[in-house]
Amino acid sequence: MKTLKSTTVVMLLIMATNPLFGQDAKTEKEAVLTVMIAYEDAIQNLTTEGTFELFTQNATIFEEG
Repeated sequence: MKTLKSTTVVMLLIMATNPLFGQDAKTEKEAVLTVMIAYEDAIQNLTTEGTFELFTQNATIFEEG
């Protein structure tokens, strides 16, 4: 019976914190999309203005064609 109570408490905690983790994933996805849109705009405008802020110091760029 004690195991059942412990399992129930753990499951309730997992269910209660699950929405918190879901919000982070959505926020991260929106942040990535913002950077990708800024990069795409710079490429289409044929300019490097503002693109250096889109990369980290140790970024590696792979180009096609």
